[in-house]
Amino acid sequence: MGHAGRKSASLVGNFLRQRREAVGLSQRALGQRFNPPVTTQFISNVERGVTPLPPGHIATLSRELRLSEAELMTVLEREYLLKLSDKMGVASNPDPQGHSALAELERRPLPRPLLVEEHDFEFMCSLYDALRAADEKTKQEFAALCQKLLRVTK
Repeated sequence: MGHAGRKSASLVGNFLRQRREAVGLSQRALGQRFNPPVTTQFISNVERGVTPLPPGHIATLSRELRLSEAELMTVLEREYLLKLSDKMGVASNPDPQGHSALAELERRPLPRPLLVEEHDFEFMCSLYDALRAADEKTKQEFAALCQKLLRVTK
């Protein structure tokens, strides 16, 4: 396996470990929140990239680490694309302009997990979902409102 495969092998694991530590959970405490509970060794293996993250664990991890499933899926997709690109030799095959698809993926920042209070999390998720489903005019009006009321820029 090439360099990129080794580098991306723990992309999801590193993201999960950082997130787990940010919310103040030990590996054991996180494992106990699954139904049925998983072992500390399992959590450790996922964080080290030894064990792939089973899709059935995404909902629990999202809830317990206060992430949206979309944030976690973005990291999973990026790791998958990096591994696939490495296997297909994309890293060593730039396009005619000299750009490597793998280099572009590696340059993109990972989603920054938001530390949101639990009571605000569901509201933020529903707000985001509604915004994603809105038409372009509504999105522009929402952005203008946020800029005016909250003094945030897009």
